[in-house]
Amino acid sequence: MLSLLSIFLLAGLLTNCEPTGPKVEGLITVPLPKREVQWPKERPSVFVALLCRNKAHSLKNFMGYLEQMDYPKERITVWIHTDHNQDNSVALLHEWATGALDIYHDVQLIADEAQVYEPVTENGTVDYAWYTERYQHMLMLRQTALEAARKAWADYILFVDMDNFLVNSQTLNLLIQQKRPVIAPMLEVKPKSAYSNFWCGMTENGYYSRTPDYIPTLTRERVGCFEVVMVHSTFLINLRLKDSNRLAFWPPPLDYRNPVDDILVFAHSIRSSGLKMYILNTEYFGQMMPTADAFTALEDEAKHYEGFKQQFLVDHKDIPYSSFIEHTWPPEDNLGFDEIYMVNLERRPDRRERMLRCLQELRLPFTWVKAVDGKNLTEEYKDSLGIKMLEGWEDPFGKRPITDGEIGCFLSHYNLWKDVVDRRLGAVMVIEDDAKFEPGFVARLSATLDEIQQLNLAWDMIYLGRKRLEGVENWVPGSRYLVVPNYSYWTVSYLLSYRGAKKLLNQQPLTQILPVDEYLPIMFDNHPETSWKEPFSPRDLVAFSVHPLLIFPTHYVGDDGYFSDTEPPEIWTERHKIRKEQRLEKQRTEL
Repeated sequence: MLSLLSIFLLAGLLTNCEPTGPKVEGLITVPLPKREVQWPKERPSVFVALLCRNKAHSLKNFMGYLEQMDYPKERITVWIHTDHNQDNSVALLHEWATGALDIYHDVQLIADEAQVYEPVTENGTVDYAWYTERYQHMLMLRQTALEAARKAWADYILFVDMDNFLVNSQTLNLLIQQKRPVIAPMLEVKPKSAYSNFWCGMTENGYYSRTPDYIPTLTRERVGCFEVVMVHSTFLINLRLKDSNRLAFWPPPLDYRNPVDDILVFAHSIRSSGLKMYILNTEYFGQMMPTADAFTALEDEAKHYEGFKQQFLVDHKDIPYSSFIEHTWPPEDNLGFDEIYMVNLERRPDRRERMLRCLQELRLPFTWVKAVDGKNLTEEYKDSLGIKMLEGWEDPFGKRPITDGEIGCFLSHYNLWKDVVDRRLGAVMVIEDDAKFEPGFVARLSATLDEIQQLNLAWDMIYLGRKRLEGVENWVPGSRYLVVPNYSYWTVSYLLSYRGAKKLLNQQPLTQILPVDEYLPIMFDNHPETSWKEPFSPRDLVAFSVHPLLIFPTHYVGDDGYFSDTEPPEIWTERHKIRKEQRLEKQRTEL
């Protein structure tokens, strides 16, 4: 049997190319080299159907995960339809398809350069008919893919939305092993969300209905393969079943009376065929991006994807890039800072490696600063530095003295301040190793820095991430991005000037030490405990905070994976347990 990469492109899209073969409704077929494929009989054939529109920002990663799927690629046909693009998705898909020719049984790329759908009319009003046309278009495309899979005598067809990332390389094997007519791998949306690719309940009108089974399934309080009323976005159809011949996306069944929506029509078709849908949640399969609406600009969608990757790297070691699409990293940019410090304990290589990948994605060069490990502090060493505790200080929540971990954290930042002063650095960025960057981090920080320059604003410190504790905060006059911070916790990330570093050091804080995130608000004179402030004078640190914040911690107390290096385990584990129970109860109540 011959395997052919069929690439359909609008006439004129490829230059210097003499098309051969029949024209199909204005499209031309451009044949590429053929190859013989020996089909092993023991594995079912799978037809993977992909619909792509404006995915240039994420396509290399999506295809990277597809390539990692642990299934014989000579048993996989990849069918891709792309249209109405405003980016270079077509060029990237063509590059991928050409490179994958010798790997998969067949690759079919259909590229349509028709006029882009616009949901807004010329006078700026919403064209609601656009939504119906769009759903009809999606249904017809899915129907085209289904018919192509049947024509190819595929055993299964796997639909995958291209904002779904199948991280688990065993996904196909696990779905096929269930031997269900229609089955989906449960996908997650993070940060924790009640959205997924299945419904447990549906109203008579075909809309979502909340049921008692949904949250336990989503949170894996119950684990298995469960019958559900709806699966969407990513799902596998068993084409070997006789009843599957009656399945269709378009046209809708004659008795269908509900809105024209691709997932609703297909769910009705499945029920009309006497088949059932299932969700599998036995393992972690992957993630979905939160769905962008029709009004989301491409630039904003790319920023959202940047944030998605940063969130993704909290729980994953890496994000693969396709082997068949050339990927070159843009030049690094320090954004005008003399140093970007990344503070990390040497015994935490996992956090260090995660930050390396995050900063690589953001193209930010950094210097790894080995944090002072509180576990290694001895009384003799503390005495040699002249460390003395601030009289009267105790943790506001735990009512305890400062811990060695908190002293180590203070010393880590203190050493950075000394480096800034010793090297006379104008401005630096400090990032701790549990930082998670918000979407559009680089662009938003760049806009903030430009505004600071335009306002000719003198500053000593600017929070990029913090825990705000008290009161209403005022905007910096004339600013769109900066506020004057009230009492705040955390040093997850901040900017520091040479003048700010000198002010922090001039107080000789080691002689009356307290946690560093208590010291900073004391120094900008916005701390509620007067007795703690009085030993420090002058308290004239000029501090601001970006708003909204650009950096948050990767984990909070109560989150899976939370760990503290500054508090003893007997303290933070109990708080973690209580907080986790509170969050689960809140989720059950709200959702």
